Amino acid sequence: MPAYLGMDAASGRRLTDVDHLSQSVGKVLGTAIGTRLRRRAFGARAADLIDAPLNGVAILQLYTAAATALMRWEPRIKVRRVVLDIDSARAGRATLYVYGERIAGLSSQPFTTTVPLSY
Repeated sequence: MPAYLGMDAASGRRLTDVDHLSQSVGKVLGTAIGTRLRRRAFGARAADLIDAPLNGVAILQLYTAAATALMRWEPRIKVRRVVLDIDSARAGRATLYVYGERIAGLSSQPFTTTVPLSY
């Protein structure tokens, strides 16, 4: 029996455990703060950085924004590392990799997910 059940936001089908957690990470990082009507504080500052110049400062701010938002809004994971991979073949595309541990009861398991970004 899965520890957690949820719904796929795109298809409406059932999602369990890691798949639901990956969807949740994407939802947190893809939501700009202040855009949810009844949860104004929900989201990440990552969306505010989309138009920032792609330099070391902006990348560090993106890492901080992602880790801070996930620590606040997703208690099922402990973030260990966030990495940005910029797709040089397709301008304006990047992927954010989130590495950490999935907290399951008293134990934890390795967790990795990707979040596609556009800039």
